[in-house]
Amino acid sequence: MRNVLIIGAGDGVGRATAEILKNENLLLVDNVENNLKEVAGETTAKYFVCDIASAEELTHLKTFIEENFSGLDTIINCAGIWTKGELSQLSQEHFAKINSLERIKNVIDTNTFGTIAIVTMLSQILIKNGKGQIINVNSQSGVETESFCPVYNASKHGSYYYRKAIQNDLARHNIKITDVCPGLIKTNFYISAEDELPDSIMQLGLEVEDVAKTIKFVFDLPHEITIPSIEVRNIKND
Repeated sequence: MRNVLIIGAGDGVGRATAEILKNENLLLVDNVENNLKEVAGETTAKYFVCDIASAEELTHLKTFIEENFSGLDTIINCAGIWTKGELSQLSQEHFAKINSLERIKNVIDTNTFGTIAIVTMLSQILIKNGKGQIINVNSQSGVETESFCPVYNASKHGSYYYRKAIQNDLARHNIKITDVCPGLIKTNFYISAEDELPDSIMQLGLEVEDVAKTIKFVFDLPHEITIPSIEVRNIKND
């Protein structure tokens, strides 16, 4: 049994990942307690409420882990925030709303800062333990340039290239790190971002369970085998 931290576990891919790994010793993290408490109850896991965009809350999370979950050996980060809109569209009310400076900062703080901060803080525990694994749920937007979502694109490219930059350093300490980069997923992700997509588009998405299975595939590999990055998408959306 492995000690696994799952971030963004209250919904979507994080929740599906918690369910598929329910036989492991889990610590679940999300910024919404109601959903998180429900998932923790279903999986008999510990949980901790934390917004990974907040340096202060991340510090509290690290303290909790050191005091209650110091045997941590796997980190799975599924948290993220969406926005889209080209600069030429910002005169339209919808795009102006979801590209406010506050929203842009939150997207960068969650998708880029949050990922970097988690790895920066918690890799020290893995290094001390002499072994570990980190899996970040990134995005196709982390490996492609998509003009319709430049802010989201930038946030995911930032965390993707951070992973590439630290890969060898972590490997020297017996820690492997993988970016799982899915395309469109059928979740509440877009609704939560006030940008609900048409059904015709959502039907081309991946099921959350399929992304969770991809995460489990990476999770189950022998420790000496690493996949730096893996892309996954619905064949209809290829």
